[in-house]
Amino acid sequence: MKSIIAVTSFLFSILFTSPSWALSAVEYKNLADGISSDEMIVYESTGKLRHITVFTDIDCGYCRKLHSEVPALNASGVDVRYVAYPRAGIGSDSFKKYVSVYCADNPKKALTNAKMGMLLKPADCDNPVEENYRFGKRLAVNGTPMIVIDDGSVVSGYLSARKLLRRMKVGYVSPPKGSEMFPKVAATRISPEQYLIINEAHLYTRPDTRMQSMGTMQPDVVHKFSLEIEIDGERWLGFRKGGSQYYTQANNLRLIPSVATQSIKSKKYAAVRPTALYISPDKSAKKMADMPARSYFRFNLEVRNENGRWLGFSRNGIKYYAPAADLEEI
Repeated sequence: MKSIIAVTSFLFSILFTSPSWALSAVEYKNLADGISSDEMIVYESTGKLRHITVFTDIDCGYCRKLHSEVPALNASGVDVRYVAYPRAGIGSDSFKKYVSVYCADNPKKALTNAKMGMLLKPADCDNPVEENYRFGKRLAVNGTPMIVIDDGSVVSGYLSARKLLRRMKVGYVSPPKGSEMFPKVAATRISPEQYLIINEAHLYTRPDTRMQSMGTMQPDVVHKFSLEIEIDGERWLGFRKGGSQYYTQANNLRLIPSVATQSIKSKKYAAVRPTALYISPDKSAKKMADMPARSYFRFNLEVRNENGRWLGFSRNGIKYYAPAADLEEI
């Protein structure tokens, strides 16, 4: 860590006379170039024409987006040199993740996995994360990613590989196939169908239980799924929301059979006796709510099957049914 300490001492001499925002391009260049390569995680290019130094946070969305551009930057001859800057501070979860990255057998692969959302095995060893973070604070890194180009110019925030290369006056080269940092999930689109959650279901951005859980779905909730994939003999179902994909194990779900319903004029019906609402016109289906005697709903669907006549309605994309024999029009 001697180089970080030396750079920090140099930085103090600069900051003593001028605020961080007044640093010149030459000063930024000298500071970034003064960091030893063994105190960074470096994704090297083949041509080694240029390099950028990036202050990055594992849990920063735009840092992940920039990381997905690394293959294109490398293919275009630009080394990407990462300096750890966990924005939440020393001792935070992001800080601990970065320590585990540095202490992994393959830090580059571990960093990619961590940025993808995979849970890493906690590890501790001699590492530069705290010094990196303090260095970034003194350099007034207020947001991530902060990119120091090798000419000393600074980009605060994300730029696509094409725009960054254009700014560096470097030609864009398409990365080779299979070099993606975050390989796409080859899920199959299926006809959207409703499923009942039967066990607490964790949601992941990839069909892999090693990923960080992005939320849970509690039992007796109905949700629509439109993606399917099988991995190592295990079936997963997924859906898209807000530009992201979410998956859960199919054994946590039960398909709600589609029912051929007939639309009828919407009318109010009251329960003549205590009855229930089901998610399928079948009393063996999951009961979703009780209807006390004289309580009512407006029904506009009708089903006739081996279980008799049923009335139903749709709410928030979910259909509910009650036995018509338990209802009377009001």
